[in-house]
Amino acid sequence: MTTAPAQAPRRALLGVASVAVALAAADTYVVVLALTDMMAGVGLGIEALQEATPIISGFLLGYIAMLPLIGRLSDLLDRHRILLACLAIFVVGSAVTALAVDLPVLVGWRVLQGIGGGGLVPATLALVADLWPTGRRGTPLGIVGAVQELGSVLGPLLGAVILAWSGWRAIFWANVVAGVVLYAAVLATARHLHPPHRRVSANSG
Repeated sequence: MTTAPAQAPRRALLGVASVAVALAAADTYVVVLALTDMMAGVGLGIEALQEATPIISGFLLGYIAMLPLIGRLSDLLDRHRILLACLAIFVVGSAVTALAVDLPVLVGWRVLQGIGGGGLVPATLALVADLWPTGRRGTPLGIVGAVQELGSVLGPLLGAVILAWSGWRAIFWANVVAGVVLYAAVLATARHLHPPHRRVSANSG
């Protein structure tokens, strides 16, 4: 009886977190088609293509580097707070990237964006472990893995759609808007969840 009231909120939180994972995964390759425009935006010509590759690899570096660290932090802190922190980092990284006018700033904040985006994956997996019993985690874990792959595949398409009507900076402003909406959605859905272990600790006194 204790898990029934939390059924809808936990599914809603999983849905919001999964969308965030997909968004971050999409950013892995969302700038592929915009790379030359981004180079021009920071004063680089097409001949400096090799110099500009960290625009993509920097995000990947931050994304991968955070997987084990956030996984460990999720064992120590509230899962939804880790999720919110990662979303906030992703939003800030996206905003400064959108404003960048030189390559070091662009690459540096793409790395920060990757750190926030990469942290969303283990934070969401830890959230699943927190909200579902061991025997029922298969489906939610599968959903997280599926949306991560889907985001990676749809990233270039998303970038192409945005570039069709605006410049490359709009890609990152779209991330900011989406990230803020997801942040608010995590707050709204997490508020309705009361993990059993917290109720026990509150009643133990």
